[in-house]
Amino acid sequence: MQLSIFSIQEPVVNSKLPDRGTFMAAAQFVMALNFAGEFELLSLSAMNIQPGNTKKGGLVFVRNGKLKMHPEIYDHLALISISSICAGSIYFHGRDKIATEIVNLPYREGILNLDGAEEDYMAFKRLCSPISRFFLLQAKKVQWSAILSAFRFFMMEGIWEVVNFVAHAMHQADADVLACAQLSENMQKQEWYPAFCRLLRDFYATRYPLNKVGLEAELPEIA
Repeated sequence: MQLSIFSIQEPVVNSKLPDRGTFMAAAQFVMALNFAGEFELLSLSAMNIQPGNTKKGGLVFVRNGKLKMHPEIYDHLALISISSICAGSIYFHGRDKIATEIVNLPYREGILNLDGAEEDYMAFKRLCSPISRFFLLQAKKVQWSAILSAFRFFMMEGIWEVVNFVAHAMHQADADVLACAQLSENMQKQEWYPAFCRLLRDFYATRYPLNKVGLEAELPEIA
């Protein structure tokens, strides 16, 4: 069973400086590291966000098809999917504005920058559907819980710096498509890597085990 949030059909040419598409792909990779025990991360390339261009790029990974798909796996996939859009929004608005506006979510849907990622947002919503059915919750509640969780992850002290590191590594590489194993190996050589691993553990502990009470508490005002 192959789970590809984005399929890579043709090489994507990066601009002179890391652009939004590069940061969006980098964010997917960093988010997916939270779930490295569930998936085998294969390759990464910048997203092409030019209007009318069907070439996507992004993160490609696989999971053993014999393993059961349970609500937390769907949540992992949903978080990986929406992370590109959250990162694109941070790139577009700036971290300071996102940090200020996040307290107003989900009532400020305009904070999500969907340019070039509309299909990815639809995929995210589809991934949330099994979770909402399992917990008998409104789909909107589950979706916004995941969006808030992804934004909070990237607002954690040090996480965006890791996204920036991956984005620049992608930009400086000779190839358009990079092996995730190579990226992981380079990250492990950095002084900040042990602290980064602690952040991943902290984030995972705040999100899981996934339960109805936690999901309901996020947006109690929604009827």
